[in-house]
Amino acid sequence: RRTEYSPNNHFMYWVDKRSRSERQRAARQVREAKKHGNDDAHGGFGRGDQEEFVSAMHLLDNVHETRHELDKAREYAEKHQDDDEAQEQVKKWDKKLKAAKKAKQDEEEKNWKPPTENLRMTYLEWLEHANVTDDKLGPDNPHWYFRLIGCGDMGEHTADGSCDKGSSEWLFDELTFFQPRLGERRPFYMIEPLQQKGIHCRFGMKGVIAENHFDLSRNAIALLGGQRRYILAHPNQCNNMNLLPRGHPSARHSAVDWANPDLDNFPTFSKAHVNEIVMQPGDVLYLPTNWFHYIISLELNFQCNTRSGGERLYRKEVNDCGF
Repeated sequence: RRTEYSPNNHFMYWVDKRSRSERQRAARQVREAKKHGNDDAHGGFGRGDQEEFVSAMHLLDNVHETRHELDKAREYAEKHQDDDEAQEQVKKWDKKLKAAKKAKQDEEEKNWKPPTENLRMTYLEWLEHANVTDDKLGPDNPHWYFRLIGCGDMGEHTADGSCDKGSSEWLFDELTFFQPRLGERRPFYMIEPLQQKGIHCRFGMKGVIAENHFDLSRNAIALLGGQRRYILAHPNQCNNMNLLPRGHPSARHSAVDWANPDLDNFPTFSKAHVNEIVMQPGDVLYLPTNWFHYIISLELNFQCNTRSGGERLYRKEVNDCGF
């Protein structure tokens, strides 16, 4: 069973790009801190500072722009092999790309830390952390997000539940409306059953925020208990979302802290158009491919969702802002 820990109430997906030795060193530091009496030591550090995100975005944009210039120089040089100046241009842009990547890597090593820590605990252990009185909540207090995963057939060699240690394949028996059946028995919520990517259940502590992002697949979300507020935006709002770019550990997520937006660094965010819903138990939300969503747990709650393929709908909108 997975549980995510955050030192505050912000949760942001991330891809660990640290080397094996860096990950091991970070884990040792947490173990040593706990050994010396710091029981609150964890390997999750929160969403990060908005100004640091601005710097990271500029460095990544520079990498992408430099790579684009290198590709153009290479294409020209291939067609003009006798042009010495064209060959020199390739060398120049190749050197600039290496420098841009080095600057990006140096910045990440200096400033980036994992926003959350992935842990293993039982539901009852999670509930002990999550089911607390309001005086122990608030944006500056630790929050915990419990997850169950029914792998199903998430690709080659995953039908045995190997996509997650201790996976919960019984979810397919309990949530029959998410079973990937074909033909006349195809569930209403499954558009492409053969493209299903498992069943994911998330148990949210009151106050948990899932940062704004978009996904490349369609999603059906069933709320089974509690209340969740969803703030949704059409993909045509992409340029107003100030997304962390390709190559960032949390790419596709907004760099803006929606709970406290920095409009000096992200002025276009004030132009974003959104709508919102509050999901009640028994509600099901269909979230199309590439739609933005920002989620707040209004109370202790749990939801289950499943993805069933994607479509190229709104690809132009997300391509135009770098994806």
